[in-house]
Amino acid sequence: EAMKKLGILVAATVLMVGFGLADLSQAAAPAAPIKWKLQSSHPAGAPQIDLLNKMVGDIDKMSGGRLKIEVLTSGAIINPFEVLDGVNKGVIECGQWWTHYSMGKNPSGSLFSSPLGGAGSGLDLMNHLSWYMKGEGRELYVEYYQKILKADVMPFLIAPDGPEAFGWAKKAPKTLQDYLKMRFRMSAGLSSDVLKDMGGHPVNMAGQEVIPAAERGLIDGVEWINTASDLKLGLYDVFKNYSVQGLHQAIGIQDIMINGKAWRDLPPDIQAIVEAACTKSILDGILYFVEENAKALQILTTQKGVKLFDAPRGYSEAFIKSSKKILAQFEAKDPFFKKVLDSQRSYAKLVVPFTKETNKLGQLIAGAAEAK
Repeated sequence: EAMKKLGILVAATVLMVGFGLADLSQAAAPAAPIKWKLQSSHPAGAPQIDLLNKMVGDIDKMSGGRLKIEVLTSGAIINPFEVLDGVNKGVIECGQWWTHYSMGKNPSGSLFSSPLGGAGSGLDLMNHLSWYMKGEGRELYVEYYQKILKADVMPFLIAPDGPEAFGWAKKAPKTLQDYLKMRFRMSAGLSSDVLKDMGGHPVNMAGQEVIPAAERGLIDGVEWINTASDLKLGLYDVFKNYSVQGLHQAIGIQDIMINGKAWRDLPPDIQAIVEAACTKSILDGILYFVEENAKALQILTTQKGVKLFDAPRGYSEAFIKSSKKILAQFEAKDPFFKKVLDSQRSYAKLVVPFTKETNKLGQLIAGAAEAK
């Protein structure tokens, strides 16, 4: 009888251990990875696609493969100007564009991704990023998407791709009047508003339309993005004069938006990983375009027959004057626009005086390259 009871006890113990091991095995089994689609507003081959792939690669590695994001190019699922709506509705989990693409909904978007000439405040790219990360910028940026646009998304600024170049011309403008007479392809929105106020003739068209329009004589000049992107588009085939000294988008920063539910469903550690990868992409973008823009400029001037010209005399003064006028009009109409602009102006009072001094140092350092 004792042996029988012992046998029953042993059998029960074996069963319990077996069930326990099964539970441990199930607990140790890796969960299926979370899979997202991220559609960009850039076409295949654009430098910005390289940066997106680098960012999602970082997320994959840091999350141990728990979050995998597929990068899709412009138009793969939705129109590039409808990316926010697609993310908000959950058509895609994540999208990339620039905040100023939302200007049709609210003009404040331009103040985050591409402020005019430093938003009339004097902020350069590094100052602007400092405002975003150390000042009130990040809080206002999230407020813009979630409260002003009423979108259920979590946005992040990523990978700066500015400053945008002044642009290309068939004949280099030597004076402000030369420039204002040109039919000049310019981004829609504040940039075009400023050029109109200056007395110029902005023409709005998509990138793929620029070269055919130039060949047919419909435009005399064009601004696109930065030197690396301009090289990829092939603008040197129809224009041979180029200047990088533009103020219309002296700061250019991309952003991504993540569907709100998709974001909230992420474990806290993966949320932190995504945020860290977005922050890293800011540095990646800055360093990437330092090198790629330099390479592109060298190719344009040594292999493609492109000649550089300085922005025409009087351009900066006229542009800044009209910028301030246009910005004043918008801040008089829109309280949130004024709130953001006031925040940037306040931050500029802190950082711009120091930047002006360090810019002098930058010129001294650059001069060392020419010293014999």
